[in-house]
Amino acid sequence: MAINTKEIGKIISIVENNPYRLKNQYGDPGGLIDLSDDKREAIVIGDLHGSIENLKAIVAHEDNAKKLKKNNLVLIIIGDGMHNDQVGQMLEMETSLLVLEEIFSLFSKYKDNIIYIRGNHDTFDSRLAKSAIKQGLEFKNYLLEHRGEDYVETVNDFFETLPVYIIGNGFVITHGGPVRFGATREEIIDIVDNPDFYHQLIWNRLHEFRGTPNMKEYGEADIRKMNKRMGIDEDTPFIVGHNPMWGSGDRSGIWKDIIGIKNHYIVYTNIGTKGPYLLITNGDIKSKFAITD
Repeated sequence: MAINTKEIGKIISIVENNPYRLKNQYGDPGGLIDLSDDKREAIVIGDLHGSIENLKAIVAHEDNAKKLKKNNLVLIIIGDGMHNDQVGQMLEMETSLLVLEEIFSLFSKYKDNIIYIRGNHDTFDSRLAKSAIKQGLEFKNYLLEHRGEDYVETVNDFFETLPVYIIGNGFVITHGGPVRFGATREEIIDIVDNPDFYHQLIWNRLHEFRGTPNMKEYGEADIRKMNKRMGIDEDTPFIVGHNPMWGSGDRSGIWKDIIGIKNHYIVYTNIGTKGPYLLITNGDIKSKFAITD
């Protein structure tokens, strides 16, 4: 059953009023969620890119659903739930709608136990393109056809209200990567006034090679500076999605300490993976796979 715009409006209110989301200087929901004093376990799902099977499998895996119901678990999705990224399937938008409405259903059911941070694919912007396919625009047109203009406008409001950064109990999460040379808590809370930082958190990628990173890449020093400027230990585990390391030969969807950067995790939960996610308990991070066959 399709979720209507009134229900999405309620979900936007849940997102804006999460008790761990800090207000910016204007009294509006800021870019930062601070879970550092939250004792719940956390599970972290990477970029789904239309993998409805992985999303459902992870929620059902082990005791996750039971813990969510009992308020003992927070489920964090790193962003990019939509837009199939498989070669030859990037125009396929049905699974994107399925994932979007499943995420809405999770918010309706579990309220503040669900956190979705914004990724670069959480947009209808026509400038978003993968392999020359304007997936943001294609998804917008698909929703216009199947759900209507009001629905599209309300989903866009959902995208725009999403947070972009999480400080957790022994971990940090954003979608793309740290701000180059770091940023302060106040600058992330007031992300509306820092559009360049906003863009970097969503779009930055890991600098994988020797030499000087370009302006769209980050390195180990940026992670350490980001943590320090945010007022936490420099070695706090830093978790992102966005930049799968398929070229490393590891196809699992979870990469730890990639290219020698300690306490750096990349999680990618797209079609073709076995439902990879992270389980975090009091700072202890374990790799999990919801599909074992």
